[in-house]
Amino acid sequence: MEKLSKIFKKAGGKSLIKQYWKTGVLGFAIIEALLLGFSKKGLEILRLSVQYKTQAKLKKKYQYVLDRCDKIDYDSLPKEQSNKVWVCWLQGMENAPLVVQKCHASLHKYLKDKEIILLTSNNIQEYITLPLFIMDKWEKGIISNAHFSDLIRVELLIRYGGTWIDSTVLCTGSNIPNYILNSNLFFYQLLKPGRDGHCLNISNWFISSSTNNKIILILKELLHEYWIKNNSVSDYYIFHMFVGIICEKYPEEEQKITKFCNSIPHILQLDLFEPFDEDKFEAIKHMTCFHKLSYKFEEELLKKKGTFYDIIINKKQV
Repeated sequence: MEKLSKIFKKAGGKSLIKQYWKTGVLGFAIIEALLLGFSKKGLEILRLSVQYKTQAKLKKKYQYVLDRCDKIDYDSLPKEQSNKVWVCWLQGMENAPLVVQKCHASLHKYLKDKEIILLTSNNIQEYITLPLFIMDKWEKGIISNAHFSDLIRVELLIRYGGTWIDSTVLCTGSNIPNYILNSNLFFYQLLKPGRDGHCLNISNWFISSSTNNKIILILKELLHEYWIKNNSVSDYYIFHMFVGIICEKYPEEEQKITKFCNSIPHILQLDLFEPFDEDKFEAIKHMTCFHKLSYKFEEELLKKKGTFYDIIINKKQV
């Protein structure tokens, strides 16, 4: 019973139950849990099943938005590339965790030909204007900082184009394929065969886009419509779910995106607290110049000496 309680709390506890209830998938989740059991694998399948069910409900509920967008000639809108790189830490970089500061410095080191713009709560309005209902819900804490940044990146890419890079992305080289930074649209993606059975097939921590990209424009309409009608998220990855819905409706648009597996930029994160190995680090850097990290680590891990984190972040070896 104690083990089950720990699993329940780790999965999200009462807040997860509340989320499932509001989304209308609680009954489905309970039945699936009873059928699959509470092993690690069973809970993973449960999570995937609930996400698939949630996405299907979103698709049905917001079909009218897709129908409305279908009448717009997006191809006639101007498409321009941009040299801008957008990074956001709402509290200001001086108040960011060390790993975020390190990641930000790495962008300046290796993306010297790019205009790197740091967005904070004090300067967002200099670049974009979001609807009052969104600002109101964010200021009241209804829209979290994470989901607020989703709305920010969409607005910026539509208006200016360029590349959105999450604040926890480390750059370790300048030999970057042109399609990553200068595409009409680029996401890292979950690719086959691992893609099978998943509905969250893109990553949104790194997005390159021209202005007025069709997928991003429709995504904006769906996200705005969602937040007009809701005061909580159906799923933390609602951005990803909506992109999946759009790509399903417009497969020809998805086909235009150059494919790059989103697992590769996570390799360093998986080894971050293992003993540092120079050869392994060089191999990882050879695979990708961008590495998705995190700032949410236990204090005990951060204190470990001689790890990849210690050498790269604390001792500044990049």
